[in-house]
Amino acid sequence: MASKIKIAARVSDDFGDPISKLSGYVHKLNTLPEEEEIIFDFSEVKFVSPYILGGLAAQIVRLKAEGRTVIIETHGNVEGYLKAVYFPEGFTSSTRDIDNAEAKLLSYHRKNFIPLVSFPATKQDAQNKLREQLLSVIHSIFKTQLKLEGNVLQAVYYLVDELTQNIADHSGIENGLLVAQFYPTKNYMDVCIADCGKGLKQSYVDSGNYLPTSDEEAITLALNGKSTKPEANSRGFGIPTSRKMLVNGLRGKFFMWTGTAFMYQNVEKEEIISVPE
Repeated sequence: MASKIKIAARVSDDFGDPISKLSGYVHKLNTLPEEEEIIFDFSEVKFVSPYILGGLAAQIVRLKAEGRTVIIETHGNVEGYLKAVYFPEGFTSSTRDIDNAEAKLLSYHRKNFIPLVSFPATKQDAQNKLREQLLSVIHSIFKTQLKLEGNVLQAVYYLVDELTQNIADHSGIENGLLVAQFYPTKNYMDVCIADCGKGLKQSYVDSGNYLPTSDEEAITLALNGKSTKPEANSRGFGIPTSRKMLVNGLRGKFFMWTGTAFMYQNVEKEEIISVPE
């Protein structure tokens, strides 16, 4: 038996629309029998937001790790787009092939998006170096696409570096995912950084430093700079500084989803919300 997840033809510019759509897809996935293969139906899709691309890709990594069969259904136009953004596996590289990978990524200077990049999230020296090399190319693409400079450009670099490093430090997974879309006529950018790892709550529990009893509590700890690392080795700057820089400095919007809770912040409000299983 196969179950089909039909992907919406388009999402609106409203920040909440792709979040709502992805939440619905995840809810349906979590109710499917374990033995069924899963079809993601993109046959009517006109455009896919980075949030849905990154979120679904992380879910597909999880499903395949569980031994599930995943099929992607597409049509001509969207098939070419999904191939161009390397969905769902993500663009990846090895230490032996980094020069070729950098050359391929640099071709995205001329586009308005950064493809789904699967970056190493382990703490091995070679993998750390590979991640840094991939992020260096991504920074270069951001600079060209966004035509930014000075403090604003450095802020974008910081955000990407810190949030990808968080995945490497805490997720317990081999690879994280990054995808971005720039909208030049509207002058804004969407960036999604995702993983299918253990989540904030379990990361805190495993560290022994804090023992949150809910995902909401774990988010509160992270927002207040409480680290899973020993205090002597901890800065605790990542998420608190990133969200302040993004929201207060760049007037952007910050969204984080872990387990059964998410938080959302813009210049007007900040809230943590519990979601169903």
